[in-house]
Amino acid sequence: MKQHHILVVLFAAVLALIVAPVLDSGVALAKKTHHVEQVDKPARSAKHAATSSARGSTTKHATSVQKTKTVKSRKAARPARASRHARRAAAEAENEEGNLGSCTVPTLTVKSAILYDVNTGEVLYEQNPDFQIPPASLTKILTLYIIFDAIRQGRLRPWDVVEVSERASTQGGSNMHLRHGESVKVTDMIKGIAIASANDACMAMADYLENGNVDAFVALMNATAKRLGMTNSVFFNPNGLPAEGQLTTARDMLKLATAYLDQFPKALTIHSMQYFTHNNRQRHNANSLLGHYAGADGLKTGFVCASGYNIIATAKRNGTRLIAVVLGSRNPIVRERETVKLLNKGFLIAATKRAAPPTAAIPAGRGPTGRRAVGCGTGRPGHGRRSGGSPGHRRNHSPVGYAGPRCLTPAFPVLYMPAA
Repeated sequence: MKQHHILVVLFAAVLALIVAPVLDSGVALAKKTHHVEQVDKPARSAKHAATSSARGSTTKHATSVQKTKTVKSRKAARPARASRHARRAAAEAENEEGNLGSCTVPTLTVKSAILYDVNTGEVLYEQNPDFQIPPASLTKILTLYIIFDAIRQGRLRPWDVVEVSERASTQGGSNMHLRHGESVKVTDMIKGIAIASANDACMAMADYLENGNVDAFVALMNATAKRLGMTNSVFFNPNGLPAEGQLTTARDMLKLATAYLDQFPKALTIHSMQYFTHNNRQRHNANSLLGHYAGADGLKTGFVCASGYNIIATAKRNGTRLIAVVLGSRNPIVRERETVKLLNKGFLIAATKRAAPPTAAIPAGRGPTGRRAVGCGTGRPGHGRRSGGSPGHRRNHSPVGYAGPRCLTPAFPVLYMPAA
């Protein structure tokens, strides 16, 4: 037993002598490897950083080169794109100016509208022109027409003094704040109606002209409207305040405005005024085109809830006078915007026609439609033939039945105010 124990000890000692050197070599190798790794790590990091930097520089350079190429290619392509845009613009201009029959004003955001060239007697645009709508204060143009007509006939003088009736002093809406019993000159009444859209002044003038019988004045309004060819209009008061059944159309308002400007051109000196003061109260003209749209010098705005915002606008540029009627705008801004759109189109058409080569001369004695202009300067005023052969109206496209200024039909009074 003792010998066996001795053999085990000897075997363990021999094994230890054999294994110990091997373990020492392994530990030494491990330490050396770790040391080498610690020494080489910064070098590898530096090398990696350098490599990354080089790669980044290469990438940035390539990107820069690519961007340069892209910019150059864009610059090279830019003339071609501009050329395409130029061709498109030229095509649009050619369509807009060269083919006036098919190039029309886009549909307006209003209920009704019409545009008229006074010089040529042409209707340049219409949108629901016969749609009936409350006229609001556009009614005052008819009232002013009757007042000027009374002055022309000698029944009224501009310096006459009007005593304000109680009924006139109680009129609501826009007014001059006239006082019951106050004495006001006719000229101031006219300015109040044209500039301040004074409802009280309209009623005061109706009372004065018909000796307090406003119904008689309204009857005169409707008779005058009928004589002017306003077949779709009915009036119930002299100022346009809301009244059931009081209606007009854009076409009828155009007829009224054309006759009014033709027979009373000096009225524009009043309609173009932006301010009017009475009894130390200043009133502002609601026509926002005045002072903002080149050539605008009239005519009248209006508003009631049943119609919206209405306007009869007129402007003159390069000898061309246009009249635009816009009815039923939802607010004053839309009214101005759509009216400007109409007038701009009209002046563009007029300028294009002026630049066009002259056509064959119209024989003497013939109107702009080529038909004989009977009744214009010779013979009895207004006598002509309808297309059906009966006397009474000129055969042309004028909304009021005449070929130009001072060429009147039986629809107009023979009397008119000279321009000078």
